[in-house]
Amino acid sequence: MAAKPTSEADPAKKPIRLILIEDHADFRESVSMVLKERGYDCVGEFSTMEDALEAIRGGLTADLVLSDLGLPGMSGIDGIKKIRELLPLVQVLVLTAFTDKAKVFAALESGAHGYLVKAGSATRLISTLEEVLAGGTPLDPKIAGMILQTFRKLSPIQDGESLSARECEVLQLSAKGLTRQEMADALQISTHSVTEYIKRCFDKLHVRNLPAAVSEAIRRGLLDLS
Repeated sequence: MAAKPTSEADPAKKPIRLILIEDHADFRESVSMVLKERGYDCVGEFSTMEDALEAIRGGLTADLVLSDLGLPGMSGIDGIKKIRELLPLVQVLVLTAFTDKAKVFAALESGAHGYLVKAGSATRLISTLEEVLAGGTPLDPKIAGMILQTFRKLSPIQDGESLSARECEVLQLSAKGLTRQEMADALQISTHSVTEYIKRCFDKLHVRNLPAAVSEAIRRGLLDLS
């Protein structure tokens, strides 16, 4: 499937530090075990957002935060905002059972870099983490489809630069929930080329993540996903 995680590709590299926030102990332990097997360094595992924030305020840092939304006490959505304030460079990935539109958009608006549903496989989780680390905003296929239904209702407004055919192809595949490696395989190009096309889309559309790029492309009438 996707390429091997960078955290285990080169033993000389420092492992990716990750904070895990999940209130169900069994699930938290199973996720932690998968991550550690793949070379990630779980520097903090918490059952509540309050405990995680207290540790972060006390000096705990990480490259990634993997968080549920339905937590006891402070919700994951409110917590993501505070995490981004305390650790502005950290990448945040939601891992939750929630698939309703309101929570998805609230999580993304709070600063989440990706959204994954718990029913996915361990392989999907690892590839999604790698996508986030590469600067992407991966979405679970179920979530991507729901967001597309919302985007399709937007009325096109013609303005700004046009996208090339290849740039549109990349956005279309991204909208379907594909990772950069999967897009590269589908288009028979390198992942580096996929990243470059995505950067061009961001520059032309004046956005900073893939969901926003898809939305803006449809709004401008540059992308037809019907």
